Amino acid sequence: MSPIGRVFIILNLLLAGGFVVVSGTHLQTKNNYKSQLEAANKKSAEEIAKLTAEKDKLAAERNTFENAKTANETQVGALTNANKLLEDENKRFAQQLSSMEGDMKKLVSAAESNNTEMKAAFGQAKAAYEMAVADQKAKDEAVRAKDTAEAENRDLKTEIANLKSTIETRDGSIKTLETEKSQLGLLVKVAEANGFLRSMAAPNLSGLVTTSSGNLVTIQITDNPGNVDIKAEIERGKWGFAIYDASGYKGEAYPERFEASANAVLCKVGLLKGGEIREGDKAATKTP
Repeated sequence: MSPIGRVFIILNLLLAGGFVVVSGTHLQTKNNYKSQLEAANKKSAEEIAKLTAEKDKLAAERNTFENAKTANETQVGALTNANKLLEDENKRFAQQLSSMEGDMKKLVSAAESNNTEMKAAFGQAKAAYEMAVADQKAKDEAVRAKDTAEAENRDLKTEIANLKSTIETRDGSIKTLETEKSQLGLLVKVAEANGFLRSMAAPNLSGLVTTSSGNLVTIQITDNPGNVDIKAEIERGKWGFAIYDASGYKGEAYPERFEASANAVLCKVGLLKGGEIREGDKAATKTP
């Protein structure tokens, strides 16, 4: 082989080796880029998932806040309406008070006016009389003024008489009511003298003593067959509970106040015969 051919062979070998080196380097670089791209894509996917979760969380929190805001706005509206109702009620009461004050001022003004007019009438009559002594013409004028004053005075006296009559009529009605009250009291005393007991007119109630302290006891109502208004019955008249246990009758307790929320009656012990009243004792308005 010629030297030139050998040179070409060596050059071909060198070129082939360089190509192999360049190809390997390029392949390795490509693999590195692919690995980096996959890692970047994976990281991006993780970031996107994280941001999506964060977005969903923020959206849920926003919905919660919006619901709370709506509830608060509803509550504020209700409170505003209630406050407006109270303000309207206060205005109505203020108007009623103002009207009452106005009526009172009118009555005071009318009374003062009547008093002033009466004084003026007497003054006019006196002045007219004095003028009549000095001059006949003035006397005639004074007479007319006197007549006018007397007429006004008569009107005032008539009005006063009417007021007195009204007062007397009212006093008579009060006396009649007091007489009727006295007669009713006498009838009750006569009835009591003949065996009537106030407890006979009491409503039919039964209960248990829940507290006992000194001469005060609380009776829990357990039986009200007539479904009576206990508060009204207490206000209507005096009646009592008979307190007893298995050993027998202990005494009487008279209602002072009814607590509707507890369905209980606060009583004062008025008569004690059979020992100390204790919790658990029975009570009845009608003797069992």
